[in-house]
Amino acid sequence: MTTPRTVTIDASVLAAIALAANEAYPNEGCGALLGELVAGGAHVSRTLPIPNSEAGTPRVRFAVAPRDYLAVEREADRLGARLLGFWHSHPDHPALPSGTDRAYAWEGLLTVIVSVRNGESAEIGAFEILGAEEPFTALGILESGSLVPVTRLSPHALV
Repeated sequence: MTTPRTVTIDASVLAAIALAANEAYPNEGCGALLGELVAGGAHVSRTLPIPNSEAGTPRVRFAVAPRDYLAVEREADRLGARLLGFWHSHPDHPALPSGTDRAYAWEGLLTVIVSVRNGESAEIGAFEILGAEEPFTALGILESGSLVPVTRLSPHALV
C-alpha cells in the first residue's frame, strides 16, 4: 500500500463519524474507512460502523470482532472500494494515539482518532505507521471538495 501523506475525507463521512462517536459515548466508538488511494494520499468516501466488541473496558478500548472485520472487507469489495483503515473515539481524552493504539495498529492502515468531550465530538487526528517498529506519524486531514484542513468535528456544522 502506498503511504498516504494527506487524508481527504468527504463531509458526509466526517459527519457520520462525529455522530457515531457521540452516540457511542461514554464508550469508544469505531468504524471502518473505505475509499481509494490517490496521488499524495488517501480519499475516504465512506465509513461503515462497527460495534465495539471490547467486553472488559469499552470506555478506554475498542475491539473489532473477526466477523465484523470480514464483513467490512466484503462490503469494500462489493462497493469497489479499498479498506483504508479504521477510526475510533477517545472519550474525554485527546485525539492522539495511545500506547494501546500503537500496539494494535496495523502498518499500512490509517488510524483516525476522534476526541469526544462530554458527549460532543471535538478534535480529530489521522495517523499512519511507516514501519513495524515505527511510532505513529501524524497526517493532515482535508475535507474533500473544499480541501479545507479539518482538526475539529462538530456534527451540527457538518450535517
